[in-house]
Amino acid sequence: MSEAQGDNDNELEDAANGAEPTPEERIAALEQEVAATKDKWLRSVAELDNYKKRVRREIDDAVFRARQGLLSGFLPTVDNLERALELAANHEQLAKGIEMVLGEFLTVLSKQGIEPVPSVGTPFDPSIHEALQQIDSPDHPPGVVIREFEKGFKAGDRLIRAARVIIAGAGSTGTASEGDAAS
Repeated sequence: MSEAQGDNDNELEDAANGAEPTPEERIAALEQEVAATKDKWLRSVAELDNYKKRVRREIDDAVFRARQGLLSGFLPTVDNLERALELAANHEQLAKGIEMVLGEFLTVLSKQGIEPVPSVGTPFDPSIHEALQQIDSPDHPPGVVIREFEKGFKAGDRLIRAARVIIAGAGSTGTASEGDAAS
């Protein structure tokens, strides 16, 4: 039993005995009641704030998962357009058309906050790259990405898909270029 309830019970007993509580006793009882009410209110406000934050996180995660599901269906299109562009290199008009479609698609992704991860010429980073193969290269230093099979993409700090790459092996003899040193 709380002190406030005990004081209220004492007041009832005093009232039943014909004794009214003194103004100081009433003030003390009311101050305790106000303090208890304020504590409950502060706890409720904090609980509501935590609930809002938790719901916002859950919504953000749900949106990210939905976006990731949609994008995983579209990203192979980027890969296929890049492959078609490589094959159409000898056909200038076809290559230009494919390049325009690819550029437009990447622009739409960029407007949605989806950006490609850096690959060729950068040091291998297992948090954004998936190494498919390691080959020695006379042109690149060891551990540098020398070819990209599939682009990787991220939304802000979250990785949507890792870039699938080939990296220069331990027997590579190239030196770091200015682009590699900046990374």
